[in-house]
Amino acid sequence: MPICTRWERLVTWAEKDGNNYKALEFKEKLVECIIYTATEKVKRKKLAEAEELIKYGREVAKKFGIEELNFHLSLLEKEINKIRERRKAQTQTK
Repeated sequence: MPICTRWERLVTWAEKDGNNYKALEFKEKLVECIIYTATEKVKRKKLAEAEELIKYGREVAKKFGIEELNFHLSLLEKEINKIRERRKAQTQTK
């Protein structure tokens, strides 16, 4: 996702530079960017975009070893599934 890749580049830069404090700070910003953006997309019912961001988030979590990010992404996936189930139920009752 272009909006959050900036933070990913900064994390990589800080790690290469050996600045662990900055790397941690940028990781926090990266997690916030992914979670808040994906949450907003779910709220606006833009599920395909949210799923794309979740996929990107999974890659980032694996790359940087951020387990907290996986937890939050799982919660968002559950919310997406609930929305899809409600939509399916509504179309079946019509």
